[in-house]
Amino acid sequence: REGILSEDEPAFEGRRPEAQESAILRAARAGALVLFCDFDGTFSRRDVGGALAREYLPELRAALQERYQRGELSAWEYALELFDDFPFDAERLNAFLGKIELDPGAHRLVEWCRRRRVAFLILSDGFDFNLERLQAIHSVKFSYSANHLSFERGRWKIRPGGLNAACGCGTGMCKRGVIEKYRADHPRAYCIHVGDGRVSDFCGAEAADLV
Repeated sequence: REGILSEDEPAFEGRRPEAQESAILRAARAGALVLFCDFDGTFSRRDVGGALAREYLPELRAALQERYQRGELSAWEYALELFDDFPFDAERLNAFLGKIELDPGAHRLVEWCRRRRVAFLILSDGFDFNLERLQAIHSVKFSYSANHLSFERGRWKIRPGGLNAACGCGTGMCKRGVIEKYRADHPRAYCIHVGDGRVSDFCGAEAADLV
């Protein structure tokens, strides 16, 4: 982004970085840093919801993906059709979550932010139950925004964590909405977004200063 490089930075020698390319940029001094991070497939090694659906709901998942790709469902409507009333109780879910590994750098990232007093927030279009359990499993602590999961007679009941009609993402927990609200409350904040999602991370990336 124009204006964030220091004067002695080569700025990729006049070229744009390629997709998936890594680079270090020296940011000019700005307001306090805040780091927003996707969870599934970023902070964790696997997407929890995707892994559950592939293992236990493969036929429904395939049918819903076709409808989503045809534009018949929003991302949140897809999640509702897939998981609301899912007969998978808390005990079984806890056992499944025990197999979910975090990225090798996850603990180091949280500790880096803690030592430097950088605000750190997980933004997830997944579910709060999973995030709470995975924090306990892996002895890590973070703040988060996510969708809500509870159980009724062993079946899932889900609610959106942050629908945003002003955004086209269609997710239950719009990352653009969270970042824009944080920026409104902290006008000088320098917002960093980390994520790899093809749906839920695009709008968060657009709202951030550095991606």
